[in-house]
Amino acid sequence: MKHIRFPAAALALLSLVSCTKNPDSDIIVHKDVEKLIEEAKQTDEYRTDVSEFQTGSRYFADYTKENLGVSVHADAEIVIPDIDQLSMYRVQQRRFTQEDCDRVRMALMGDVPLSDCTKIMQIRTKAEIEEMIAERRQMIQEEKERIANDPEYAALIAENTSDYLADKRQSIERLQADYDSAPEFIDYAAYASDGTLERNTDRIAQEEDKNGFWHSYCRDITEGDTLWACSQDGTAMIHAQNGDAYSNVMWFSKSSVGYENCGAYIAELQPFSSLRENMSGCEILTGETANLSRTDAEAQAEAFLAEIGADDFICCEGERLTACETLTIQKYTDFREKEKTFARTYWVLRYYRSIGGVPIEQPSGTKKTEEAENGKYEEKMWPAEVIELRINDSGIVRMQWNAPLSIMETVVENAAVKPFDEIAEICETMLPMTAANTNPEMNTQIQINRVTLSYSRISEKNDFKTGLIVPVWAFYGSRKVTADDYYDQHESFTGVQLALNGIDGSVIDSELGY
Repeated sequence: MKHIRFPAAALALLSLVSCTKNPDSDIIVHKDVEKLIEEAKQTDEYRTDVSEFQTGSRYFADYTKENLGVSVHADAEIVIPDIDQLSMYRVQQRRFTQEDCDRVRMALMGDVPLSDCTKIMQIRTKAEIEEMIAERRQMIQEEKERIANDPEYAALIAENTSDYLADKRQSIERLQADYDSAPEFIDYAAYASDGTLERNTDRIAQEEDKNGFWHSYCRDITEGDTLWACSQDGTAMIHAQNGDAYSNVMWFSKSSVGYENCGAYIAELQPFSSLRENMSGCEILTGETANLSRTDAEAQAEAFLAEIGADDFICCEGERLTACETLTIQKYTDFREKEKTFARTYWVLRYYRSIGGVPIEQPSGTKKTEEAENGKYEEKMWPAEVIELRINDSGIVRMQWNAPLSIMETVVENAAVKPFDEIAEICETMLPMTAANTNPEMNTQIQINRVTLSYSRISEKNDFKTGLIVPVWAFYGSRKVTADDYYDQHESFTGVQLALNGIDGSVIDSELGY
C-alpha cells in the first residue's frame, strides 16, 4: 500500500516545564463505547476528514516534566494514509478453518506425507530412557552420600528414608520396563496424519489416562480445535490451535535438520531488539544463507499471502536479523541432541490486516483479566492480528499467524477524527504521565521519530468476544530510563510510546485493550 505524508498544523519547537502533579484518577480508563460512537458521528465543525489534512511539515517538540522525571524530544515524520475517510468497525476473533490450514500447508509444505506430532512427542526412544535411568541412579547415589555425610539431614528424613529411596528404585524399574519395548528411533511414517483439525473434546474422550497429553494440553481450551503435524522427514511442522480465550494461532517452521516445535498456547511476538538478544554460545545453523534483498523477501511474502487468501495484509515492520531457534532434530544418536539451539539469519516481516488500505497496525487487547464467579482470576488473551514471516534464501522458514479477525459490521461510516494539532497537545500532557517514574532518582528520555494515523482494536466494556476498530494516532520512538550509573533495560524500549484514540483523544493501553 502507498502511504503519503501529510501534516496537520505545523507545530513550533516547544520547551515546556510543568509543575503539575500526577492525577488522582487513573490515566487510562475503560471507554464508554456508546459515547465514543456518538462522538464519531459528529458533523460540521466537529468533523475532520482525513482528506482535509494538508501536506508539508513534521512534528517538532521539546519539553521536560521535571516533577515526573520525563523529557521528550520529537522530530517526527507524520504518516497519513492515502484515503478519504476512516471508519469504526465491530470485529470478533474468528477460528481457523480446515480450508485455512490446507491453504497454508500446501503453500509452505506442499502435498508431503504428514506425521502426528502429538503422538511423536509422547514416544520415548531407548536413548531417552537410558538418560532418564542414569539421572535417577545418579540422584539415588547423591542422596545416599548426603545421608551418610549430613547427620542433620539424615535425622530430618530418618522415618521416610527407606520409602524415599524405594520410590526412586521403583521409578527406575518402571523405566526399565518401558525401555524393553521402546524403539531405537522414531518411525515418523508409523504415525501418519491427514492434516485434519480435530476437536479437543474428541481427543480427550479417546484418552484413557486422565494425566495424559490431551487432558493436560487442553485443560484450558477444551472446546478448541488442534492440528499438530510434521513432515515425515522431520524437517517441517504446522500447528493450528483454536482456543478463543487464549487466542487462535497458526505456526509453521522448517529447516534442513528439523523444526521449531512452536506448538503451545499463544506466543506473543517479541520486539526485534529482543530477538537479537542472547546470541552468545548459539551455534550457527550451517547450510543457510540470507543474502536476498528486502524487496525479494517481500515479494515471496506477498505471493504466499495471496495464495492463502490474505492479500489484504500490509507489511508494517521488517528487519534482517539473526535470532536463536531451538529445533527438534529428527536424526540424532544421543538423546541430548534431540533439541539443539541454532542461530539463523533471515528477514523478519510482520504483516497486519488492513481495512480499505489502512492497517490495524497499533496492537491492543493482548490481555484482559476478569474476576470469575469462584473468586479466582481468569486471564484471557487477544493479541493483534499479525502474520509474521521469516524468510531466507531457501524461502519462508517460519510463519506465525495470530488472532484472525472477522468484521461483523461497520459501526460508523466516515468517523470524525481529531486533527493532529489537538492530538499533539494531548500527547504533550499524557505522554509524560504515562512514562512517569515512581522512583524520583530515575529519569526517562523519550525520542519520537514517527507519528502515524492508522487503526487499532479496542475492547468493549464487559465483552471479551468482540472489539471495535477505531482510528488511532501512534507516536513511535525510543525510551531510555536511567539513574546515576544505572540503565533500566526492562523499562527502556523502542516502539509505540503513546497511542491516542483518534476520535476522543483518550490513551489506549495495548495490554489492557482499551
